[in-house]
Amino acid sequence: MILFFGYIDPGPGFVFLQNTSFLWVAVLGLLGSLLLFAKLIRKFFNKFFLFFLALVLILIIGGIIMPKSKPKNKVIILGIDAMDAGITEKLMDQGRLPNFAALRDQGAYSRLATPMPTETVVSWASFATGLNPGGHGIFDFIMRNPTDYSLYLSLNEIYYLNGEVKIKLRRKGDAFWNILSKNKIPNCIYFCPNTFPPEKILGNMLSGMGVPDISGTMGKFAFYTTRDLSKEDRDSRGRVINIRAVKDEILTEIYGPKVISGKVAKESSVPLKIKLNPAKNGILLEFQGKRILLKPGKWSGWQGISFNIGVFKKAKGILRLYLKSISPEFELYVSPVNFDPRDPLFPISYPRDYSRKLAENIGLYYTQGMPYDTWALTEGRLDEGTFLELTDEIFMENERILKEALNKFNSGVLFYYFETVDIIQHMFWRYLDSRHPLYEDNPTYKDTVFKYYQKLDSILGEILKSVDNDTILIVLSDHGFGSFRRSVNLNQWLMENGYLKLKDNRKEGQEFFEGVDWPKTKAYALGFGGVYINRIGREGQGIVGIKETDDLKREIAAALNDLIDTRTNEKVINSVYFQEDIFKGPYLKESPDLFVGFKNGFRASWQTALGAVPGTLFEDNKRKWSGDHLIDAKLVPGVIFLNKKIELENPSIIDIAPTLLDLFDIAKPADMEGRSLFRRKTF
Repeated sequence: MILFFGYIDPGPGFVFLQNTSFLWVAVLGLLGSLLLFAKLIRKFFNKFFLFFLALVLILIIGGIIMPKSKPKNKVIILGIDAMDAGITEKLMDQGRLPNFAALRDQGAYSRLATPMPTETVVSWASFATGLNPGGHGIFDFIMRNPTDYSLYLSLNEIYYLNGEVKIKLRRKGDAFWNILSKNKIPNCIYFCPNTFPPEKILGNMLSGMGVPDISGTMGKFAFYTTRDLSKEDRDSRGRVINIRAVKDEILTEIYGPKVISGKVAKESSVPLKIKLNPAKNGILLEFQGKRILLKPGKWSGWQGISFNIGVFKKAKGILRLYLKSISPEFELYVSPVNFDPRDPLFPISYPRDYSRKLAENIGLYYTQGMPYDTWALTEGRLDEGTFLELTDEIFMENERILKEALNKFNSGVLFYYFETVDIIQHMFWRYLDSRHPLYEDNPTYKDTVFKYYQKLDSILGEILKSVDNDTILIVLSDHGFGSFRRSVNLNQWLMENGYLKLKDNRKEGQEFFEGVDWPKTKAYALGFGGVYINRIGREGQGIVGIKETDDLKREIAAALNDLIDTRTNEKVINSVYFQEDIFKGPYLKESPDLFVGFKNGFRASWQTALGAVPGTLFEDNKRKWSGDHLIDAKLVPGVIFLNKKIELENPSIIDIAPTLLDLFDIAKPADMEGRSLFRRKTF
């Protein structure tokens, strides 16, 4: 048993006949044989012989030459996470995005509204279902069980049943690909967030954000070093392993999933031998019969690895290695171990063997749902240049997969998701914002964000070449972007204002609400802007009644709206939203009672996200994760481009699902909120 941890065509007719002459030879041959056979047995049949013979021939010929009905129309959707409207418009005006500009001029362009909160998992769930968060039940990356205040990731639920690991989606509501599939419209869905485990659809699905690494985390790298770690911060999102060389040889291990044997959880591992080779200025890595020569500053290709997880059971993975240095200190980065797409421990595609077939066609690829190792850059395990090499490798893998998908796509809906721009903006925004605490006027990286917009413009150019009159092309983003200069510790604010209490008069409380005195707490913050009232009957230790709740919400909202950062003298919050004003649907009661829409430059702290009370209200953001979109949705709209005119004013990402159903003449479900972008058929 594995132990997982949540870490943070052309139609029928003349064209068909031109290409199927060989079928006619077969049909005529069959017809001649049947007629000869008919002469021999005619005397045994009555006057209905010819009728039955004709009927048989019609059925046989019809079955061979008549194509099975399938939709002729095609929709291609390119989903670009965090493509910002302001940056996009600026670069189009400068002539740096010629293909986006051409699509705008020939078809349509608009800013695209996004629901609160402006988080990837929330927005793409609304894209898929045509529902606001109250309808699909995803309100944040991090949510809680109100009965015991325990936290969980909203991407999926991993649990045990009868001694086996089970995985299910937390997203509720019917995604458009399920509705289309029920109506015999094929889908090809690539890397969309909230799609692990993959759903059974008519077509192919390759899971995206939500697929863990082989250890069950969202991505845990390993870093091997001879450096003295006693004086450095050991609070790493990866595994930092202190090693020593003996006679130019290092013996260590590569770690895999934890395996439960009885009541004991033991981490599986594979022996790793590292031989230093100063003469060749490199190292020789040996594990499981592999010998890999690696030089400083170089990445390895994908390497297969397998871990024993039981009798005759193995977990197969793939990894990449990067030799940062040999001297004066040895430093080796090993990527999170991804599921091997050729034989993953859990299905990461539908059909299950699709991930294997894809690998056979285009080579190995990242299967981890969030493949960009931002924490390795944040912690200095990788530098900026090396991180961009990693980013480019992932981008090129995506190009190959997209090309393969486009070549085989002939009807229905094809959706492909690119996360690259989002990640680049998170990590390189500090080179754009002179007010950021980590701002650096570095010509090497000053234009990095814009260059990746241009890379996507090139991708769009290739797609445009394949678009015909039977194809609708939609390019969209889930939200925009902004600067993240200052962190706001919302639980600290709640404590300072008397709404949250800690036990034993503590001044600070650690993550996961450690130290919170629930019987004396009226409100608490969790995730990236959610404030929950500690309600009687909902929370396990709730103390606020129904009548008091509304007054308390108004009181907290009014005070938060007046919050000023005394160091910068800036207003911190754009608007505080009431639960009932931004959420509706069957899961409304599970949502935060209030949601804080920050102004550009401010964001809920990492500590707030995990339920901590750190002791200070504001902090400079001194992490390389310097840009973000977790602010008021009105300040970070997304974008939408089409090769057809948009009939709907003020479109929203919630409108995409009903638009797709409309295009294929399928009535939208009664609970689907969005509207079609078109007032009439566009095919």
